[in-house]
Amino acid sequence: MDWKRGAYPEFEIEDVIAAMFMLKEPIGRKSLADALGIGEGSVRTMLKKMNSKGLINSTQRGHVLSSNGWRLLKEIESLFSEAVPVGFIEGHHAYSLKIHDPPEFKSIELRDEAIRYFARGAMILSVKGGRPIFPEDGRPVKDTLPELHERLRKLDFSDGDLLIVTWAEERFNAIKSAYHVAVSLKRSELPDELEALLEA
Repeated sequence: MDWKRGAYPEFEIEDVIAAMFMLKEPIGRKSLADALGIGEGSVRTMLKKMNSKGLINSTQRGHVLSSNGWRLLKEIESLFSEAVPVGFIEGHHAYSLKIHDPPEFKSIELRDEAIRYFARGAMILSVKGGRPIFPEDGRPVKDTLPELHERLRKLDFSDGDLLIVTWAEERFNAIKSAYHVAVSLKRSELPDELEALLEA
């Protein structure tokens, strides 16, 4: 399930996806580096490549998606949503995203993927009958974790969606581990432009 990283080991596909969502609003290089948990040099390289592909514009307030960048983001959003905060789990930052039309999966393998990508834990939930459930036994999340159920509603999920919840000590690890699970399921459908940003 590893994504080919190409010639730039300074950042990965998860960093690019997280950055695309963050660049919906103007953001400076240092703020972006802090939010992603990678070095400013790596962010400089990534932004330079995004700029060369016409995906961002630079303004006095920072870097922001261009019209071409917005088009690419919409393609990503057709596969999975932005990771959003859903409070704290076990004292750690928790984030969730929804995956549209997921392929077949094994929950334990997806949890392992998240933990391999620096999450402290992960939950894989299916949406059935308009509510998130644990796919292993069909238990509604609302019955055991009512606060999380309420926070997940901001994802505006539909039947058939898959919800990924990850948590980690560092906010950026929670965010990027959620994207890592999404990439592991949807990488064959991701736009080629994303992979191109990892190449020399």
